[in-house]
Amino acid sequence: MSKPRRVPQISIKTKPGTLSRRNLFQLIEDYLSILFDLKYTRYLTVQLLPLLYVVLVIGGVAVIGQYVWDAFGISYTRGLGYLLASPFAVLVWASACRATTEFLHVVFRMSEDVRTLASIKPAIDKLDNLVSGPNWFSKLAPFIKAYQNTRDSTDPTTRK
Repeated sequence: MSKPRRVPQISIKTKPGTLSRRNLFQLIEDYLSILFDLKYTRYLTVQLLPLLYVVLVIGGVAVIGQYVWDAFGISYTRGLGYLLASPFAVLVWASACRATTEFLHVVFRMSEDVRTLASIKPAIDKLDNLVSGPNWFSKLAPFIKAYQNTRDSTDPTTRK
């Protein structure tokens, strides 16, 4: 009997401010196992979406800061205009990054739901076989009769 295999996770659940070596090595091992999983049984992207969001926002703020810096190099008034517009640009950029990462998260959740629905296909096929054809009601009649009998036996108004 083999030991159950641990599912790789790219997150560390510890108390704030503490990071044990074992968890760090486990994190690196899990990251590499998911990274080189050629069967694509686990998705690395879903677990890295928060990090992707932070990197995108920081990169956008850096680019906007560079635009402001360059504008000051051209002229003082242009730099001042860019500086006044930069908070709005940062908000627009952060909102766009957030919307994009939320969209990606929803897409990955939907793919997990589709995988779950695909796994119940045999049960759906059995139900389809039960009710398909011209006499599908006659196949359900015993179940309906049994339901009516149990309802009649538990209903106090129908007892004699």
